[in-house]
Amino acid sequence: MTATLLDQFIGEECTPYVRTLLVATLSDATQRVKRFEFNRFEICIDRDKGVVLVEDVLDATSTGALAVPIAEFAAALKGRAT
Repeated sequence: MTATLLDQFIGEECTPYVRTLLVATLSDATQRVKRFEFNRFEICIDRDKGVVLVEDVLDATSTGALAVPIAEFAAALKGRAT
C-alpha cells in the first residue's frame, strides 16, 4: 500500500514543533488561510474551503498535491502525537 502525501508528511516532517505550530493554527479561528513551507512539504490551511492542502514541492505532477478535510488533517496530527 502506498502512503498518501498526508502519511508521508506526518512520517517525515511532523516533528513535535511542527505539530504544535499546526495545532495552534487550527485552534485559532481568526486564521482563515495560513500557508507553511517546510523542507519537502507545503501546508495550506484554508478554513473558508474547509480543507488543508498538502503539497510535495519535489513532485510537480497532479499526484504531488492532496486536499484533505481539516478534521482529517487534525486527526492525523493527533494520531502522531507522542
